[in-house]
Amino acid sequence: MMRGGLHATALLLALSGCAAMSGKADYRDYRTVHLAEEPEARTRAMARYLERHPEGRWAAELRQEYEADEAVLFEENKSTREGLAFYLEAYPRGRFRDQAQARLDALARVQASRDEGEGAAQQVRRDQREEALRARRLWATQAVSFWSRILLGVDRWGAPIPEVAASSPEFDRAFGAAPRPRCSTTECIKFYQLDFAIPVPGQTRIERTLRLLLRLHLAEGRLVRAEMLMPERGFSRWYELENQEFIIDEDPEARNMAVEWALARIVPIVREVVPAAAAIDVVPEPISAPRIRAPNQPDPGASQVPGQAGAGPTGPAEATELVEGPPEALVLPLALQGLQAGNLRIVVFAASEDDEGAAYDGLFVELEEPEPAPAPPPPRRPARR
Repeated sequence: MMRGGLHATALLLALSGCAAMSGKADYRDYRTVHLAEEPEARTRAMARYLERHPEGRWAAELRQEYEADEAVLFEENKSTREGLAFYLEAYPRGRFRDQAQARLDALARVQASRDEGEGAAQQVRRDQREEALRARRLWATQAVSFWSRILLGVDRWGAPIPEVAASSPEFDRAFGAAPRPRCSTTECIKFYQLDFAIPVPGQTRIERTLRLLLRLHLAEGRLVRAEMLMPERGFSRWYELENQEFIIDEDPEARNMAVEWALARIVPIVREVVPAAAAIDVVPEPISAPRIRAPNQPDPGASQVPGQAGAGPTGPAEATELVEGPPEALVLPLALQGLQAGNLRIVVFAASEDDEGAAYDGLFVELEEPEPAPAPPPPRRPARR
């Protein structure tokens, strides 16, 4: 330890002596080179010394080392932007300056192109997320539009279901697609469901569920009525989903706004499909609850928009046992719009304020059976003579 200390002391004394013979700045910059521990730091210090003291006391010694290292340093650093920038900093007038600058410019162009591509990719991802959110908000609108068109396009009302399917391929594909239909001898139902959340001022969010039940009524196997039911005052949930605005069902003004909003979206679809339909006054009968058990967990495809790509077929409808639960108190719904198209009655309705049951909002299409023709009078028997 003492020998090393004496050596260091001797070195400092030698440097101090040299400093007396040269300028303080010359010595200070040379000392920076001498004490540099890392190769890069030493190279930078040599470049700085030679730039400031081209005729300095140690210029010849350092220039020899500096120039000898240039080719190796360039080879080691020519493949990266950082390495080339270091070379140009250390050898601003070096032998490979033009080559280094050209390579650095090329790498900068590549990086700029990569950054532009990444920026474009990020924008695409943002657009895709926004489109996915928009499609989710429009889930109910698209579902109502799709099924309204499908049901109003059926041309064999009153026929057995196999004949209806054979004559209406779009109906057949739509009804057979996910989620799977569940059928009994009197009704077939598809259960749709979407969970969503609404931001609420002062709170994180409100969790909501929007359900849509598509129900076909059968009479001796014949299609006589179809319903799109949104339970739990579904028009209000529909409004919340699409507008991301919280609706308090007990607030008559807010509830009425949601109902009018939904009506303004359904009626134009019906008018477009059956433009000759005539407005009628109607008092709809109470909507009975489905007697088919809903799945405990939503079936695959329950949250997919009907008719959307990927909603593949499910195969034959599943025969389902009836559910004999406690009867609900039936309340007359409010008829919002009644239309007559041939022998079909189309009614948009909403749950009344008094409805404490399932409180269905929705639309139904119903076949009006013709009045039975009066029986012909019995033939008259000729009078006896």
